[in-house]
Amino acid sequence: MDHALLGKIIGNLLRKRRMELNYTQLDVCKAASISQGQLSRIENGLRIPSLAMLLNICKKLNWNLNIGDIIKFLSDDKSSEKKEENREKAEKEGSNEDGEDAEEPV
Repeated sequence: MDHALLGKIIGNLLRKRRMELNYTQLDVCKAASISQGQLSRIENGLRIPSLAMLLNICKKLNWNLNIGDIIKFLSDDKSSEKKEENREKAEKEGSNEDGEDAEEPV
């Protein structure tokens, strides 16, 4: 797994959990002793936290991040991408069937 993808996964999972608990970034930052800028970069996948920082954040979120969460995120992400590809394909096929985008014979 590459570094950028891991950052995206951790960030999205942390943000999702924080929002489930209706916590602000500031709530988490105070408890984890980090700046709001650090948490923002983590949630946006721009930074991967150290293990100690990740443990502090997870403690505040009362959450045990595990490999199952990461695998589920990857599965959901791939499923979303596939749905988007299918939707785009259906739109293209639909416009060609209606003749809207089809070229007129000359």
